[in-house]
Amino acid sequence: MNHPRKLLVASLLALLSACMTAPPAAAPASTAIPAAWRSPLPHGGSTAALNDWWKAFDDPLLARLIERAQGRSPTLAQAAARRRQAEASATQARAALLPQATANAQAQRGRNLNTVPGMSTQGSAQFNASWEVDLFGGLRAAAAAEKLQAQAATSDWHAARVSLAADVAQAYVQLRLAQAHEESSELDNRFAEQIAAWGREQQKAGLISVSDAALLNTDRAVASATRSQWRAEAQIALQSLALLCGEQAQDLAKELAPPAINDTGFELRRSQPKVPGFDVGAPPAQLLAQRPDVAAAHQRWLAALQQQRSVEAQRWPQLSLGALAGESRLRVGGSSSNTSMWAIGPSLSLPLFDGGQRKARAEGAEAAADEAAAALQARWQTAVAEVEESLQRVAAGAEREREVDAVKREWEGIALRSFSQAQAGLQSGVQRNTTFRNALAAYDAVLSVRAEHALAWIRLYRSLGGGWTAEAPTNTNTASAR
Repeated sequence: MNHPRKLLVASLLALLSACMTAPPAAAPASTAIPAAWRSPLPHGGSTAALNDWWKAFDDPLLARLIERAQGRSPTLAQAAARRRQAEASATQARAALLPQATANAQAQRGRNLNTVPGMSTQGSAQFNASWEVDLFGGLRAAAAAEKLQAQAATSDWHAARVSLAADVAQAYVQLRLAQAHEESSELDNRFAEQIAAWGREQQKAGLISVSDAALLNTDRAVASATRSQWRAEAQIALQSLALLCGEQAQDLAKELAPPAINDTGFELRRSQPKVPGFDVGAPPAQLLAQRPDVAAAHQRWLAALQQQRSVEAQRWPQLSLGALAGESRLRVGGSSSNTSMWAIGPSLSLPLFDGGQRKARAEGAEAAADEAAAALQARWQTAVAEVEESLQRVAAGAEREREVDAVKREWEGIALRSFSQAQAGLQSGVQRNTTFRNALAAYDAVLSVRAEHALAWIRLYRSLGGGWTAEAPTNTNTASAR
């Protein structure tokens, strides 16, 4: 047997041996998830499904704002673009599994072309085809890795949608809170000015000291500063909401303008959106599986395992099949000649020595898989901690809201009785205004606690991953909020 045949037989034996000793797949990582929630779960009352939660708000304007933000947000557009890029990479990886074919044609006319003396016309046409036989599944693993990366990018897009909806809701609650505080601080400033004016008159008449009058005027200045602060907070919240919705603040201000403040009396006209509840009854593993960021981390870990298999396959022999067919024509003077050719056969590549490059790439891929597994575990643990914190805040907010509501009702009753007594001449105007200010302080506390409770529900919505679904809509820029 001559030397070329010996080399071919040795190559085939090495190929068969490598097929029988393909590297095993890595074992999946384990992540410890608690079996039940430690925090109290919200219950009672009317609940809404998580994926339709925004529709259950008593303020339909919020749902419209979220829908508009979903269609105009540059952050969401970036996430959608990254998703399309990942899908394109997955398509390219799948294409590597299929045979590749190209056709080339060329025509030339000139003097002394390709060592042909005199004027000549030369033309050629060639067809090439090749196919890499995926013996060890390296190409299939690479295609699976890219597909999983595309799925992770889609999950990232869903996570951006959930985060954007929660950000809009938070900004909206803060805007309504600032507007309500602005109204109460305006009334409080009005009563403080009346009390300070009374103090100046009393001080001129010598009935109170200068220090007492100065204290009353200081209270008025504090009330005026508080009013200015809440006016500024309302404008800041409006600007944040406009930025999230991709709109101009002056246009959004007209749509979100609150009721006018009452010129006289004690009537409060501005309100906050009432936040509905939703059920949190499923165990952590089942409930947190719907978080898109957890899903993305899981898909990236699986992609890293597939990439590790793809890199491992590069350490083994590679076999490809090729085919070539072509024809060339030469014309010189009045005579011409045609030449045709074809070829078909396999090509075998045996890695013998590369200075440890393939081994280093395999070790790097294994480390990347370990990193992805650790990232998945960290994401699970973070998700559990975020939900536990949100559940605690929701429970605490509900308890605090009940307490401050009781105080508010008491002060409302006191204010009504004080107003009646002042009309009957049984109480001075200063006493009535002081009572009104105390009632407004209780009202402000209720506003703050209700806003905190609403923000706790929104954080819980965000930490549970919202009501996203794995299926992506066709138009990623105009998807409805979840």
